[in-house]
Formats: sequence, C-alpha cells, structure tokens
Amino acid sequence: MALGPWMRDPGGVTGTAGTPTGGASAEPVGPLARPAIVLSLTTAFLGLVVLLGWALGLDALTHVLPSLVAMQPATATDFVLLGLGTAVFKTKLPTPRAAAAVALVAVGLVVVIAGTAFVCELEQVDYPFTFLGDMAQNGGRMSGITAVAHLTLAGSLALLVGGRRAFAHGAAIAGVAIGLMGLSGYAFGRSDLYSVGYFQTLALHTAAGILLQGLALVLATGDVGFIRLARSRTTGGRLARTLLPVILLVPLATGWVGVWAMRQGAGPGFVVACIVTFVSLASGALVWGAGAWLRDSDVRRAEAEHARAAAEAATTEAEEARLAAAEALDQLSALTEELRIANRDLRDFTSAAVHDLRGPLSAIRIGMQMLEVASSEESRARVEERVRAATDRGMALVDDLLDLQEVGAVDPEPTRIDLAESVRALADAASVTTGRAVNLDVNGPAVVDADDHLIDRLLTNLVENAVKYTPGDGPVDLALHGEMTGTGMVELRLADRGVPIPEEERELVFEIFRRGTDGARVASGTGVGLAICRRIVERHGGQIDIRDEDGWSKSFRFTLPAHV
Repeated sequence: MALGPWMRDPGGVTGTAGTPTGGASAEPVGPLARPAIVLSLTTAFLGLVVLLGWALGLDALTHVLPSLVAMQPATATDFVLLGLGTAVFKTKLPTPRAAAAVALVAVGLVVVIAGTAFVCELEQVDYPFTFLGDMAQNGGRMSGITAVAHLTLAGSLALLVGGRRAFAHGAAIAGVAIGLMGLSGYAFGRSDLYSVGYFQTLALHTAAGILLQGLALVLATGDVGFIRLARSRTTGGRLARTLLPVILLVPLATGWVGVWAMRQGAGPGFVVACIVTFVSLASGALVWGAGAWLRDSDVRRAEAEHARAAAEAATTEAEEARLAAAEALDQLSALTEELRIANRDLRDFTSAAVHDLRGPLSAIRIGMQMLEVASSEESRARVEERVRAATDRGMALVDDLLDLQEVGAVDPEPTRIDLAESVRALADAASVTTGRAVNLDVNGPAVVDADDHLIDRLLTNLVENAVKYTPGDGPVDLALHGEMTGTGMVELRLADRGVPIPEEERELVFEIFRRGTDGARVASGTGVGLAICRRIVERHGGQIDIRDEDGWSKSFRFTLPAHV
C-alpha cells in the first residue's frame, strides 16, 4: 500500500473523496490524538505483560483468573504491534515518513500472524509459530474471532496510513463491536459468546484488548463518522453525546441484574418481564427527556431567529438611514461647492468689474469733453475713434459678463459628445476665419456626457485662445489627448504651441478680468474667457488647470464625466 497523501501535503491527509481533511492525523498532539495514543500504548502494554508472563512462566500474567482461558502469545504479539504502530503513526516520530513505514510494517506482521492463526483455526491444526514454547491450550492457536478482530484492526490502521479515514473509522468500529460482544459474554457469566464457533477460547483480556485498540483507532481517524457527530455542536451531536452512553449502559446493566436474579432463583419469565418493563420505562424516560430538550432547543432557536430577524431589520434600517445621510451629505457638499464657486465669482466680479468697466466709461467721458474743445475735423476724428474703441471694449466686457452669468445660471443637460469631432470642427472654422492652417492631433478616448451648448463654448474659448496667442501668421498646432481616470471621468489635455503661461500665473488667468502678462502683449482680451471655461468644467463636476507637456508650450487639462 502506498504511503498516505500527507507525504505530499504535510498540513493534512486526504479523506475518502480525495480532498484534504484535518483531524488528528494533521495534529498528532490534538484533542483526539492524545487519547488515541494513550489507548494504543495501553493495548501494547497489555500485550507486553502477557508475553512477559509466557516468557517467565507466570500464569498470573497470562490468565485473568485461573478458571479462564489464557491469551495466546500470538495474540499478545499482535496487540504489541497494533498498539505501537498506531501510537508511532499518530506521534509522527521520528519523522512522518518513518512513522508511516513503522505502522505499515506492524500491519504486515499482524496480517501474517493473524492470517496464519485464522487458517490454522479453520483447518484445526497446531499453530506453527511456537517461539515461546509449546502451549497445550487449543494447539497454541488464537481463536478464530480473535484472528478476525486483529485482521479488521490491521486493516483499519492500514487505511488510516493510506489516508482513507472514513473506511478506517468503519473498520475500527467493527473491532469495537467484536470486543464488546466478548466482554458481554463474560459480564453475564455465560460462555455462549466466547465458546461457540469462532468465539471459542476468546480470553477476557483479549476481548478487552480488542476493545481498547478499536477505540484507539476510532479516535485516531479524527473528526469523521461517529466522532464527527459526537463532537459537533448540532442537535444531533448533543443527542449522541447524551443518549449513547445511556443506551449502551442500560441494556448491559439490566442484563447483568437479570442474570444475577436468575442465579438467585428467580424464574426466567419474571426476569424477562422485569427487564422488558425497565428497558421500556428507561427508553420512555429517554424519549421524554430528549423531546423536552429538543422542544426547549426549538424555543431557543425560534427566539434566536426572531432576535436575528429583528437585528437584521434594525441593521437594514440603520443602513438605509446611513445611505440617506450619505446622500444628504453629498447633496450638501455639492450645494456647498456651488455656493463656494458662486461666492468666489461674485467676489471676483465685484472686485474687478468696477476697475475694468470704469476704464471704458472714463475714456468715453474724457472723449466727450475733448469733442467739445476739438479745434479741427482731424482732432475730432481721432477723439471719435477713441470713444468708439472704448465703447466696443465696454460692450465686449458686458457681453462676456452676460456669458459668465448665463453659464452659472443654466443647469447642464448631459448628452453624448465626441470632443474629437467638436474640436476638429472648431479648428476648421478657426482656419477659415483667420486664414491660418490649424493642425490637430487626437489621441485616446474623448467621448463624454455633458451639456452640448456649454461644452461648445468651453472648446471655442480654448481653440480661439490657441489661435489668438500663437504669434505670427503660420500654422497653429493643437493636440487633444484623452485618458480614463477610473473614477467615471475622462481627463482631457488640449495642448498648443502658443504663448506659454508662467507657472506663477496659471491659477491667476482663471480669475475674472485677469490675463497673463505675456499674453496681454500679444493680443487684446477681456480676461473673462478662461473664467467661463473654469465655471463650465466645474458645473460638470470636473476641474481645469494648466500643465506642462513635452513638445508643447502649455496644456489645458480638464476632466468631464465619461460616457457609459
């Protein structure tokens, strides 16, 4: 037989289905392994004592009582081998592989000894292994049932080593049953169980040894079969732990009392009637107690289920309240952000509008005064031109301010927008209007969910700024790059090769009526366009700023909701 799968998986052995299982084999000093080792060593000690009795010729060690049969040397040898083999395998000493090898050697020797004894018993010939001397009792043979029990226990140990714990568990229980049957015969003072058929010459301590080794192997197989049931916290496990000892002890006790009563002269009919009545009453009491316990368990389970349902309901209500509070906080945060933006824009407007609108109005007023004192048509024409320019500047400021107010007042109506197509169309329009070629490079995702009117105004301002602030009459280069952020937004970068904006002015140019120093030298403007761009982006929940980008003078980076 091949060694168990624990050779490949030190963390456990493999059950009947070939899947790793825990239990005593994986924990040689666990709660089940300790009693298994103790019982195995007890069985081995029993065998050693009997062998010592045969070696020294001490009948007190080979017979429990002089009137009872002795345990044969072959039987004692099997007990030593089975006990030591099980104990060594469970302790995994000196190594798991060596312990398994020792257990398998012990199994092999037991099979040889018990198998030979079984054949000799069937053929009624003397046992050939007389290494401790001739024994007159039964030709030195162990009884047939003893041989069967030892072969069963050896098979259980072999299956345990091979990792088939469920089968090993069943074979061990069969060995326990054989030992109990032998002990029952002795307990009731009857020889029927140990002197008929294959039970012939079954010694009392042989039956005890079979029972001990069977129990050792039941525990050694770990948390499977009956052990799994008895150790579980389920109702079935509690019933097994509660009822099994009583079910085993009541029949044994009543049977022994019945035998004693008949020896004292009581009639068999009376004894049987008493036994039946007592067993019936005891069984009824057990059923009554078990039923009451189950009823209480059901009541407790129903109460626990009710409490669990109430706790789940409370948890659900708390979760709903938390979600509602989170939603309210999100709405409050959004409103707070809108209020912050509105207050910022109002502050910027009130601080800058007075200055920027005062300039054109002052120019118009001075021009009107100069017209009153103009001495020639030429001077009047120059003054009129200045007044007209001031008026145009004032109107442009008013238009931009109206645009800024409209952007802040209109609620965005999102729709699918392909920014690449929009920028391409605006670049073509700017090329026709200015007569300058506009080269556009597009890379990455650029499809968003946003307000078409507001996004068109955002892109128009950015494209027109790129054209206006690119010096000379040559081509204008633009690049639009998109990238998903992983938060439901698209990050877009519109880069150009126009006048760069110094880092210290990059936040300033997004304020109302503020312009970059270098840009103001190249072209005129009101300083409202980028403020409108920032408000449009923020109205969509995004952010806009200016970044450096290799090969370009500057890049406007802004985020918008991605189309899904």
